Amino acid sequence: MPAAGKLTHALVARPRAGKLTRALAALARGSKPTLARSALVLTAIAAFLFAASPAMAWTSDPWLDRVHRFEPGTSAGFGADQLPFIVLGPPQGAGALQGSLDVVSLGNGGAIEVRFADNAVVDGPGDDLVIFENAFHSGDASGPMFTEYAFVEVSRDGRNWLAFPDDPVTGEGLAGREPVYANTGNAMDPLSAEAGGDRFDIGALGLDFVIAIRITDAGSLIDDLGNHSYPGTKGGFDLDAAAALHSTPLARVRGVVMQGDAAAAGVPVRVRGVSETFWRRRKTRADGSYAFRHLLPQGDYVIRAGRRGDVQQESQVFLGLDQMKAEVDFNLP
Repeated sequence: MPAAGKLTHALVARPRAGKLTRALAALARGSKPTLARSALVLTAIAAFLFAASPAMAWTSDPWLDRVHRFEPGTSAGFGADQLPFIVLGPPQGAGALQGSLDVVSLGNGGAIEVRFADNAVVDGPGDDLVIFENAFHSGDASGPMFTEYAFVEVSRDGRNWLAFPDDPVTGEGLAGREPVYANTGNAMDPLSAEAGGDRFDIGALGLDFVIAIRITDAGSLIDDLGNHSYPGTKGGFDLDAAAALHSTPLARVRGVVMQGDAAAAGVPVRVRGVSETFWRRRKTRADGSYAFRHLLPQGDYVIRAGRRGDVQQESQVFLGLDQMKAEVDFNLP
């Protein structure tokens, strides 16, 4: 939802720790975002920003790295011109009685797909993933919760999705249930239970890891309090941040290509998962070495080395959560 109506007052957004680019973007903010934007304009802005987002991935940490897709719903707009940075890094919670303005409003029925680029959420004891919205109690701490629920899906590869089962009466399994207390201005650990947010166990879906989250505003499918707000404040689910409670860096393959007794520089090397249809490509360095990082721990990978028209060599390795690194050397004729 837009700021008016739902939010008591604006929480000043502070630079998020360790995110220099995010801090610069915050300093560059001018006036409050325009609340009424067409879906066409929002989608164009999103496409421009997200196309560049792979180069904006931060060093490995538990927080989101990029926004892959934003599909604004009715009344979306608030925070959209600050994507993707506004949802990267720790939350800017405002406590039990007010919601943060450091959010993007999905709009009624809108959706956002976010990803981890250098790490994966892994199944561990208890909950594995936390999503921060800006729900708050109306009136006082015993008052009804102002909620704008969203459905949550997760994926191992960004193509195949599983949804968390939900209870529309209790809100269990939905995002947007709990207030957020942690922000970069207090000393609260944003991953602690006391920090607030909504937690999910990927093991309950039979998954060992995920790299992508899709959050879809429930709209009229669930009768939350946000649906009964007055016109101009029905901006739907508001995403502040999301993080892995259990996390691991992604897998990697490296090696050296030789030709006889000499290092083979500039030799094409390719790798792909046996279930994938695309190749990742590199050329060997001056010392014959190569490296592929950020590979999913999803099973067998094929690696090929050699120039087109010449004899190529192929090898196969397994990458899983219990084997995240592999070394494959080649000696070409």
